[in-house]
This record gives sequence, C-alpha cells and structure tokens, in this order.
Amino acid sequence: MDPPTIPDDVQSVLSHIRGDGDLRVWSVIVSIMGDMARGPGDVVSGTTLGVLMGALGIRPEATRVALHRLRKDGWITSQRAGRGSLYSLTDHGRTQTNAVADRIYGPGLPGPVQLHMAVSLLAPDRQGCEQALMAQGFTELTPGVFLGPNHPINTEGLVLFSDSAPTLPDNILQLLLPDAVRMEARCLAKALDGARNLVHADLAPLSRAALRLLILHRWRRIALRLPPLPLTALWPNAQLRTEVQMQLKKLGPIDVNALPV
Repeated sequence: MDPPTIPDDVQSVLSHIRGDGDLRVWSVIVSIMGDMARGPGDVVSGTTLGVLMGALGIRPEATRVALHRLRKDGWITSQRAGRGSLYSLTDHGRTQTNAVADRIYGPGLPGPVQLHMAVSLLAPDRQGCEQALMAQGFTELTPGVFLGPNHPINTEGLVLFSDSAPTLPDNILQLLLPDAVRMEARCLAKALDGARNLVHADLAPLSRAALRLLILHRWRRIALRLPPLPLTALWPNAQLRTEVQMQLKKLGPIDVNALPV
C-alpha cells in the first residue's frame, strides 16, 4: 500500500508554516503528546505517531531517536500493545505540559490596571523573594528587576514602583519581546494567511491533522518565549494568538480513527 499523501496545495501551506529551519523532532513529539494525550491514561499509538510525523516530513529513524531521548529524559513512557507500542506522558511530562497549557491554548491576559516593577536586590531572602515573584507572574527584565501585572503579595525587602497608565520604553519592550520572537511571530502570521484560504470542509483527516499540529507547534515555540504579561498592552499589533486559536478551532481536534493508519 502506498503511504498516505497530502495534496500539493496543503503541502505548500505546510511548507510556509514550517519555515526555513529544521523541525526539532523531540519538540514536535512534545507538541503532539500535549495536544492528543494530556490527560491521565491518554495514549498515542506508535502507528498514529508514525503517520503524523510522516505527514510533517519527519523520517522514522529521526522519530525513533527523539522517542528514545524523551523516554530517557522522563517525559514519555511506552508499553507494548501487540506488535506495536502505546506512548503516554509520564507524571513529570504531564505536569510540565499542563503547567503551560493556558499559555498555548488559553486567551491572552486582559490589560492590567497597573504594571508593577519590583527590585529585589536588597531583599533579605533574595532567592526566595524572586521565586515568589516569578510564581506570581512577574518577568525578570534584568537580574534583580521584575515586571508584573499584579501587586506582589509580599513586599518585604522590595523596592516597588507602580504605574496606572504604563507606557513602557522601547528598551524594556525589547527585553520582553526580542526581535527574534517578533520576527517568528510575523512569519507565522503571514503563513497563516495561506491556511485561511483553504476550504477546511474539503480537507482530508490527515491534511487537517498535519495543519493543526504544525500550526500548534510553531505557535507553542512562540508562546513559551513570550512573557506571562498582558501582551496586547505591550504589543498592540500582536493578534497572532487570536488567529492561531481561530485556525485550531476550524481544524478541530485530531480524529485518530479517521487517519489512514
């Protein structure tokens, strides 16, 4: 039987979404597992994984190496099922995946009433203070200087500045949103123009799955490099989250039973 193929028009869109760089195979698998098997007891068969990776142009030997790495690093586990394998996230992998799920799938944070800059350089327990700030959604701008949308719970030892009408200077915006992140976001936004022109109702299940996974993977790489701050207040042109979520909704979840496995 010939391997399943993806039509040229969809391949063209996939190529634009993929961009010029090579895909990090282990990271693609993390994206797949996070989308398809995030819950306890959820599994992805080796056959399904092979079909999906093949649809993205990833060779079986590269997939095997990446799976070995993820097992060694404690992210995934596998069990035999007949002549094949079933893969699932470990407790560690699931915890790490769920910890960032809202940053990938959730809505953007609303604009803040205030922005707060906290300086921890003189705090008696600087390390503990900084860990607490990070847990409350603060972003470290430079060692000892943090920015966040909410007033710190504990201000002991902090030098705190608050502004109810924040306009951040360009040098701070550059720290929060480096040129590389902005460029990658612009490239994905442009590539999604092609995906928008596809008639989703006419797409075969494998094409839908490949588009969903590649859009999600590229977006995940960007989303996890963005600060946990209300982005629209810092970068008014950042509409990428809305566009990605619209595309994912149109494509829908991956229907494993409909894939050509």
